[in-house]
Amino acid sequence: MKKILVIYYTQTGQLQSALKSTLAPLEKAGVSIDYLHIKPKKAYPYPWSYMEFFDIFPETVNGTPTELEPFSINTDTTYDLVVIAYQPWFLSICVPINSFLQTDEAKKLLKDKPVVTILACRNMWLNGQEKMKLHLKNLHAKLVGNITFVDKSANLVSLVTVLAFVLAGKKEKFLGIFPKYGFSDKDLQELAPKFGDVLLKHLEKADYETQQQELVELGAVNIKSSLLLMEARGRDLFPLYANYISKKGTAGSADRRTRVRIFGIVLPTAILILSPIITIISRLAPILFPKKIRKEIEYYSQNSMR
Repeated sequence: MKKILVIYYTQTGQLQSALKSTLAPLEKAGVSIDYLHIKPKKAYPYPWSYMEFFDIFPETVNGTPTELEPFSINTDTTYDLVVIAYQPWFLSICVPINSFLQTDEAKKLLKDKPVVTILACRNMWLNGQEKMKLHLKNLHAKLVGNITFVDKSANLVSLVTVLAFVLAGKKEKFLGIFPKYGFSDKDLQELAPKFGDVLLKHLEKADYETQQQELVELGAVNIKSSLLLMEARGRDLFPLYANYISKKGTAGSADRRTRVRIFGIVLPTAILILSPIITIISRLAPILFPKKIRKEIEYYSQNSMR
C-alpha cells in the first residue's frame, strides 16, 4: 500500500477544500494518507485586524520563523510521496509552513522524497513557489508536481474581495456587487479530482517524469502575463519595505506601528494605480516580446530552478 504525508496550514478552510477534492481519488483507491496540520503556538486570527494583517508582512517576506505546536506525527515513518499545501502571503510562503521548512523534522521527513505542492491563493504565487523550490532543494527533496487554485477574477476585483475576506470574513458577494472570493466551485468539483487522478497514476508507478506536464495540460497552473510583471516589481520592492518596517522593531512592536500603517495604505494604493498600467503593458508585451513572455510562462509552469 502506498503511503503519503500531507503537510498543510489552513486558516480559513479554503485550502482544506482544495486538498479534500484533489486527494479524493487517492483516498478512494486506498492510499494511506497521514495529515500533519502545522499550527503556530500563537494562532493567527481570522478575520485579521488591519494592523495584524500588515504587521506580519516583514516576517513573511524575510522568512522569519515562528514557534510551532509539537508535531503529531512519527518522523521515522517512511512515505512514498509528500504533499505540501500552503498559501502565499505577500508573495512569499505563509509563515507557518515556512517555519516548518526550517525545522529538523522537515529535514528528516523530506530528505530524498518526491514532493507535490498545492497552493490556494488570490492570484500571485510565483515568487512564493520559487522560495519553496529553494527550501526543497536545501532539504534534498525533489519537487515533482505543483497545483494552483486561484481566484480568476480581474486583479482589481480580487484585490477588493480578498481584503473583504481576510479583514472582514466576507467570502460571499461583497456589497452585493463583487463576486465571491476565491477559486470556483467548478474548479473543486471538476478539475481537482482530475489532478488527483494524475497524482494517483504516477504514485502507483513511482515515476513522476511527465506528471507536471500532465497537470499543466489539465489547467493546474495559472499564470497571467500581467501578474508576471506585477510580481517582478513586488519581488524587488517587498524586501526593501520589509526591512524598513523591521528596523523599528519585531512583530507586534508598538514602535513600528506607524510604518506598518503607512505600508497598509501604500500597498493597496500602489496596486490600484499600477494594475491598469501594467495590464496595458502586459497586453503589449506578448506582441513586442513574445519569446521572453513565453519563456517566463514555461519556466514558472515547471518545477526546476534557474
